[in-house]
Amino acid sequence: MFKNMSPRALGLTGRQSELIELALTYGFRGMDVDMADLAKRARNTSLAHAIRYLESAKLRIGNYDLPIDWQGDDTAFRSQLTLLEEACQVAAALDARRCVWIVEPASDERPFQENFEFHRQRLAQVADVLAKFDIQLGLGLRSLKSQREGRTYQFICEVDALLTLVKSIPAGNVGVLVDTFHWFLGGGSMSDLSDLDPEKVVGLRLADYARDEDPNEFDESARRLPGAGGVDCQAVVNLFVQKKYDGPATLYVHPSRFRGMTRDGIVQKAAEVMDELWRGAGLSKPKPVAATAGEAAT
Repeated sequence: MFKNMSPRALGLTGRQSELIELALTYGFRGMDVDMADLAKRARNTSLAHAIRYLESAKLRIGNYDLPIDWQGDDTAFRSQLTLLEEACQVAAALDARRCVWIVEPASDERPFQENFEFHRQRLAQVADVLAKFDIQLGLGLRSLKSQREGRTYQFICEVDALLTLVKSIPAGNVGVLVDTFHWFLGGGSMSDLSDLDPEKVVGLRLADYARDEDPNEFDESARRLPGAGGVDCQAVVNLFVQKKYDGPATLYVHPSRFRGMTRDGIVQKAAEVMDELWRGAGLSKPKPVAATAGEAAT
């Protein structure tokens, strides 16, 4: 398991080289990237140009969103699969093997069973393309009532249903994105986490919520730093260490938790939180790596 930084989760913007430098300065070993953007850069310039800062920094790639829209009609879907192959070539060049997608918890188009079968068939085809490049697909959850309100048909919003979908897809490279915020609000437990095959965990996102607040009123802004009382993030990290999970662990709270802080202050705070979890799990604190990506910035 390695400490991973998500610029999006921390509310960070800036040039790629600047974000890499921040990650390196504060001891992160990996970083989430926008693979769709990298693929576009590679298409407009060259692969070497698109990935030059990431290659020079020697950061591991954490997670990246599935870089296509796979839910259009059949003709559009076939075109998107071609784009996916292009993006996979960029991902493979970076040894980026952990793609994720969050299941929408409701639909205005398809009832549950029809939507389930649609997901199963389409994601199996997506997974087949990813498998050519040795890339996993991790499916994540949105569990909040506010994320389903006003929609015609309810869909997957609980851990059991998510795991059923994963198991139904006939592809060995499909697994789970564990987000502690949605995992426990979606009916998941520590026992469920214990039962997971670590090889099927594509990413681990760490966030807490306030134990004394009503989950029915939550939106994504309810995502808090570990210690708020709803999730024992330390116990989750300890478990994943015991399971020998070797993927990214990412602090994934709402950016509003860092309001008023500088970019350096935000990343430093995130690193301190992760360092505390690492120490609690009996892991030695890694020494900061000297930043080099900024030297290459133009």
